[in-house]
Amino acid sequence: MEQTFYEPGQTEDKAIGAPDNVPLTSTEVAALWNTYIQYTMFACVFKHFNQTVEDNDIRPIIQNALDIWNKRVSRVREILNKEDLPIPIGFTDKDVDIKAPRLYTDPFYLYYLRDMNKFAIAINGLALTTGARADIRDFYTHCVNSTMELYNDATNTLLSKGLFIRPPYVTIAREVDFVREQDFLTGFLGEHRPLLAQEVSALAYGIMTNNVVKSLLMGFRQAARSDQVGKYLERGINLCNKYMEAFSSALKQENIPAAICWDTIVTDSTTPPFSDKLMMFKTSYINSAFLVSYTTFFATSPRHDLSAIFMKAFTEVADYAQDGLNIMIDNGWYEEPARTVDRRELLNKPKH
Repeated sequence: MEQTFYEPGQTEDKAIGAPDNVPLTSTEVAALWNTYIQYTMFACVFKHFNQTVEDNDIRPIIQNALDIWNKRVSRVREILNKEDLPIPIGFTDKDVDIKAPRLYTDPFYLYYLRDMNKFAIAINGLALTTGARADIRDFYTHCVNSTMELYNDATNTLLSKGLFIRPPYVTIAREVDFVREQDFLTGFLGEHRPLLAQEVSALAYGIMTNNVVKSLLMGFRQAARSDQVGKYLERGINLCNKYMEAFSSALKQENIPAAICWDTIVTDSTTPPFSDKLMMFKTSYINSAFLVSYTTFFATSPRHDLSAIFMKAFTEVADYAQDGLNIMIDNGWYEEPARTVDRRELLNKPKH
């Protein structure tokens, strides 16, 4: 059986050989469907970024990202066509106005690219490790590698421009020891132990991620055509503010400085470069990333007061996400993911 492999330096839409002659599994279909939807959305966003970016150091990174998004979409379309599976609608030129003024400054483009690729590395890695067919694994191997390259390019450029926001530095205890008392877990009343490095990391990451998302939603809110969407985005901004304050307070109680915020990276434009459908979908995508992050933070933060904060954040974001899906459904914006055939309907069809 002939398999598909990528040669070093080969683009992800060109492979040698033919795919395994077996049908796609449900996991592979789901991954491909999600990839198509997500990267048609990212392609629309980066078309506008590419049209409005001014910094000569940032422009090639944005162009490279856009090229990669388009190649991924083309590759998924090619695979689905060969399998005689329907192509999702996703997002098109109808969802972006490249002539609209910029909503964000150039540094935000790097912050956004870096932040979204943190989640994309995990998503593409999951698609790789749950895939069976060689051509699917080859595709997602390249997706992981190119995503890491984009992440590093954005990070290196932020560092070179003095824009990178580092997590806090802390003084680490020199002794290696084992936990002997249950008060290691407490934190609500009375004395509590100092924060673990992994807890400081979770709090700092939560602050920085919420700040990038807050800036994104501020721009979206200014450009939203629908009052319903605008109010929903305002609610998201308030959630970001709430948990930036909660995470910052936990750090300040330990005399650990919180991360710097960048509220000046949103312009004063109110002209919508993106459709309300795209902005709602992007917010839904962010909600999924937050739910994964807060679950991880909860699992890696033994101190009870911190785990309670992360659990509350998870619950509130889950409610917010559900309300967002209802808005998308009400407006006919939620494209149904690939699903199995309803065999109950088949029973009612005429027999041949």
